[in-house]
Amino acid sequence: MPAVTKENEELTAKLVRLQLEFIDLYTRHKEMVENESVILTSLYLEKSGRLQLELLGKKTEASRLKMKMNLIQAAINRNEEPDLMVIAHKIEKRLQNYYAEIATQATLMDEAQKVLSHLLSEDEALKLKEIFRVLCKRLHPDLNPHQTEEEKDLFIKVKAAYDLLKLTELQNILLYLNDSGRENLLIVSADEKQERIKYLDNQIEALKDKIALLKQSFPFHVKEWIFDEELVLQKQEELRIQIRTFEEEIVKYLDRISIMINE
Repeated sequence: MPAVTKENEELTAKLVRLQLEFIDLYTRHKEMVENESVILTSLYLEKSGRLQLELLGKKTEASRLKMKMNLIQAAINRNEEPDLMVIAHKIEKRLQNYYAEIATQATLMDEAQKVLSHLLSEDEALKLKEIFRVLCKRLHPDLNPHQTEEEKDLFIKVKAAYDLLKLTELQNILLYLNDSGRENLLIVSADEKQERIKYLDNQIEALKDKIALLKQSFPFHVKEWIFDEELVLQKQEELRIQIRTFEEEIVKYLDRISIMINE
């Protein structure tokens, strides 16, 4: 057993502090990527998704009618009778990507509603995170370099249960573990502690960088907007204005097509 010196005690204290910091950052990053991102995206779609979907539909319809008008005009310019069936087929092919995007957006809206209807309560979410933190300290391979195969398998189950919001399963895993298998840092040599400290320092900096990048990306960069009712209403009004603009274009194209066909 290594001698209990002031230096060794300081290394132990630093290692424990870094382990806790690593766990906080690791769980924060995992929460952002696998839970918070999904919830924020769902909230974003709930607050603006329906209007965006409507806007996409209007934009697609305006594009369809403009293409139809241009194709009819091209036939007239050639002194030909416009073949509306052929024109419709050409337009359908050109707009396939738009229709696919509309279908995708509609699916995302359905998924968003499911996510928001199956959220844990605030107390359950806090309990889930706390148990996950405890289990990470006990089972994360970066903090437990001498893991058994059973512990490695348990950590895989822990991550899966956390991702699927299975609070009961995490609680059962915690009950299954016992403190006797936990590593005693007092018997770890000073050299090994220094190696672990160096490794954790690098891991912590890497996690900080990842979290900083996430905060600049969607949906985290619109997080403030999502929870500001005034900004939400402003965004919704902007979308309604765009929708009305495309509705006016649709009416204009319909009138023009009607005149061209009946001339």
